[in-house]
Amino acid sequence: MTRCPLASAVFLFGLVPALAAAQTTARKYICFGDSITEGRGDDPARANPGYPPRLQALLQGAGVSATVLNRGVGGERTPDSLSRIDSVVAEGAPGDYFLLMEGTNDISRAISPETTIFNLDEMARRAEVKNILALHATVIPRKPDAKVDADNLLTDALNGRVRNLAGLRQRREADPYEVFRSTPNLFSGFYVVAADDPVGHPNAAGYDILARVFFNALQGIDTVPPVTGIVSPANGAKDVAASTRIDVDVWDFGTGIDVANTFLLVNGAVTPTVPSGNAVRAHLSYQPPAPLAGIVSVGLRSRDLATPSNTVDREILRFTIAGTTTVTLQGDLNLDNRVDGSDLVIFALHFGALRGSATYDARADLNADGKIDGLDLAILASNFGKSATQ
Repeated sequence: MTRCPLASAVFLFGLVPALAAAQTTARKYICFGDSITEGRGDDPARANPGYPPRLQALLQGAGVSATVLNRGVGGERTPDSLSRIDSVVAEGAPGDYFLLMEGTNDISRAISPETTIFNLDEMARRAEVKNILALHATVIPRKPDAKVDADNLLTDALNGRVRNLAGLRQRREADPYEVFRSTPNLFSGFYVVAADDPVGHPNAAGYDILARVFFNALQGIDTVPPVTGIVSPANGAKDVAASTRIDVDVWDFGTGIDVANTFLLVNGAVTPTVPSGNAVRAHLSYQPPAPLAGIVSVGLRSRDLATPSNTVDREILRFTIAGTTTVTLQGDLNLDNRVDGSDLVIFALHFGALRGSATYDARADLNADGKIDGLDLAILASNFGKSATQ
């Protein structure tokens, strides 16, 4: 397997700021976004809420001469942002940074992902015209009781496009979504409890994490494993043809992908797919030798070139084959009318999760008690080997 070529290596290093210069050059970091940048949900005792003041403290603590500006506006959508972007970037100067995290309100208002990505690209471009360095950021997960996209399917798809945009434009990228979704007890420990919150905002502890994500991205500290870009079929897709091909883009904005140890799994089994591309962007394409059935689980197993490596081994998408019918046999998680090893693999991905956590899946909570544990495993085991026709 070919490692990252020279051009890709140059790209990788281009994503990491010139740290030595950052220690001595006074710079502004313009944080642009919606209420999650503004700081809704933060400790009300804080005079300056949100991640920007925390980021400034982290940067200054690392010896960086940094002034971090909070330019978040609650409730804003990306079409609204275009009306104020010029006045905001005018506050910066060549060599400053523009940190862009926006799009979750677009999902709430049914704005197409194509429109959102176009707007994000245009905002970053206007910063770059003034020689301000643009950094794209994924949006954080929505709470399980969110009014729109509670299952985060739309959010996941948008974030894949954000990564794709950052990679293709050779811009820096921070990944709050990946870091948040991997945080234990995410929604119970790091999100504010508010009845009128239609999306889900961090609490003070959540904003601490968010600031650290941006700090690490700016300082070239790699703590994020390889992440998915655009995938096909889309996560959550219904009525997919049984003969469909599976395509997955994988990106890494840090040390790079260990492509020789990157694998695509279908229903828990490693496929013979060999990644193409390089350590920045790898592509996995799999044409199943036989028609697929039921609910198909696609997983990614990979690691990066950091020391120690950051690893990922989880389900990245799930889709339903056309003609699949729902059955009542408990434990048939992939709806193929049989409880077998494929269901056990899916169950294992969510074992130990609690309702409200990022890894919770109601399908695996077979007794619906809010936790996926040994009691649910016992139910699955009682039907193991059975078919719905028996």
